[in-house]
Amino acid sequence: MSFEFNFNEKMAEDTVATAGSKVLDTGVYEVEIITAEKIIASTGTIGINWQIKVEGAKYPNMVYNMWVAKANGDTLFSMNVVQGLMGIVGAKKLTEYKKTVEIKDGTKTVDAFKEFDNVKCKVAIQKEYDFYNGEVREKNNIKAFFTTDGKTFSEMKANKPAKQIEYYETKLKDNYTDAYKKAQADGELNEGTSGEDSKEEESSGSIL
Repeated sequence: MSFEFNFNEKMAEDTVATAGSKVLDTGVYEVEIITAEKIIASTGTIGINWQIKVEGAKYPNMVYNMWVAKANGDTLFSMNVVQGLMGIVGAKKLTEYKKTVEIKDGTKTVDAFKEFDNVKCKVAIQKEYDFYNGEVREKNNIKAFFTTDGKTFSEMKANKPAKQIEYYETKLKDNYTDAYKKAQADGELNEGTSGEDSKEEESSGSIL
C-alpha cells in the first residue's frame, strides 16, 4: 500500500524515537542531516535511513535506520520524532525525489525526502545495549530532534524557552534491553563482544 508522510501536529509535539549504527555516547549532539532516505523492509515495514553529520563526534558521519510504520500503515512510536522534525522545518508533507548519494564504493540513487536535506539541528541520542544470538550488541537510538537553539516543535510553536532538552542533556541514561538484563543475570555476557546491526522491530521506541 502507498504510505504518505503528512504532518500531524499532535504527533509532532510528542517526540521520542529510535535508530541504530556506529555507537556514540548518550547525549545531545549538533548535527546536519545530509539525507533522509525512504526505505522499505522485506516485511513491508517503512522507515527512514538518516545520513547525519555529527559535529565534533568520534564518528562524524553516521547512518541510522528508523522504522516508522508497518506494512498496513499503522505507525510506530518513532513516527513522532519524524513529525517533530517536520514541524521544526515547517513541512506539511514530505516530498520524495531521486537523489544521488555517496557510498563506500561510489554512489547510488535513493528515494530521499527533500524537506530534510541539509537540515541543521540538535538531536538526542541514547546508547543501548542488547543481547542477540549470543552477542552483546550496542546501538544508538534517536530520541528527539530539536531546533539549533534547543527547542522542541511544541516549544518553538508556543515561543517558549528551551526546557525539554535539559532532560536529555542531564538525565537521559544508557538503555539496557530485557534480553541484555536476562543474559546478564544468567551469566551469558561475553566481555568485548558487540554488534552494530539491529533487528527491524527494535526501532519502535519507548517512552521515558
